[in-house]
Amino acid sequence: MMEQSSFAKIVRVLEAAYPYYFKDLSKDSSLAFVKLYYSKLKKYDYQIVAKAIDDIITNNNYMPSLAEIIKECDKQYRIYNTMKIKELYRQGYFKTDEEYGKAMMWLLDEKPLVPSWLEEDMKKIGDIKLIEDYKEDK
Repeated sequence: MMEQSSFAKIVRVLEAAYPYYFKDLSKDSSLAFVKLYYSKLKKYDYQIVAKAIDDIITNNNYMPSLAEIIKECDKQYRIYNTMKIKELYRQGYFKTDEEYGKAMMWLLDEKPLVPSWLEEDMKKIGDIKLIEDYKEDK
C-alpha cells in the first residue's frame, strides 16, 4: 500500500509532465484530484504506480485519465509479480511445475489477484526494482 508521502511524488511528476492540466486548477479542485487519485491508487505499491506513470509519460502527450493510470498500474502489477513468482520458482519454492503454473495463472485474470499466502511469501524475497525512485531536488 502506497503512503501519502510517496503519492505526493507521483503528483509532482504528473504536474511536471503535464503542467497545462494543473495550471488552472483551483485549490479545491487540486485537493479533490489528490483525494480521488490517492483513494484509487493507494492499493498499489509506490514502485508500481511510479513505473506506470513513467511509461504513460513516455507514450502520452496528454494527461491520462484515472482509468488509464489504473489500467497501466494493473499491467505493471502483473509484470512485477510475474518477476517475483519467477524468482520464487528459481529458488525452488514451488514443489511442482503445476503449482508454478497455477501461480502464474492468477496473474492472467482481468483483475489480477495473488492469494494472500503467496503474496506473503513473495514479500520475503524483497523488492524487485521496476524503476528508480523519483529523486527530489533539494
